[in-house]
Amino acid sequence: MIRKSTNEILIQPKVSPGVRLLTIAIGLLLMGAALYFSFNAGVKSGHERYAQDRDAIAQLNDKIIGLNADLVKSVEELTIAQRHRQIQEEAYKQINAAYAGAEQKNRYLGSRLDFYRSIISPEGGQTGPAIQALTAVQQAGEVSFEVTLVQAIKHKHHVQGSLVVVLYNGEKNVGQWPAASQQNINFQYFQQITGVIKAAQPIENVRMHATLTLLDGTTIERWFEISDSSV
Repeated sequence: MIRKSTNEILIQPKVSPGVRLLTIAIGLLLMGAALYFSFNAGVKSGHERYAQDRDAIAQLNDKIIGLNADLVKSVEELTIAQRHRQIQEEAYKQINAAYAGAEQKNRYLGSRLDFYRSIISPEGGQTGPAIQALTAVQQAGEVSFEVTLVQAIKHKHHVQGSLVVVLYNGEKNVGQWPAASQQNINFQYFQQITGVIKAAQPIENVRMHATLTLLDGTTIERWFEISDSSV
């Protein structure tokens, strides 16, 4: 029989069940405390984050309200600007129309002034009857015209005689007014005579020749090129 030395004997202390339960209870208590403090810390952190998020949302709402107010103001300003622009455009149109009307009226008054000046004080200073102007329009196979006869400076007597207007295409005679006779005239200051000459075909180079024959046999003639007529 072999016996071991007493130096190799391991002696383990014996733990009582009460101590073991106490140890387990203390461990559970410490674990519960740790979990509690961790939960409280998480809840506290969550509350702080929630408060931060709530403040951020409130700030964003304030910015949105401010932007909406700015948008409404900008829309109102744009509407006012568009109205002002429409008013300015309408005023500009009216001013243009008034200016155009004034220009047209000025041209008319200028032509009338030249007309009466030619009666009172003609350019050449020559007294007596004259063929002042001829205007013509070509359309639908005919040329309509208007001749203006005047008596310059002296107007004591009536001008009496006859008038003939001949239509030319370049150098070619293509028609006459009146067709078969002469147009009698009788005026003291001025007289405007209108007529129509038939044309078989469109005329490219319109020229018109007016002849005023007085009772004493005096003949007054004048040529009108295309530059003098609105054909």
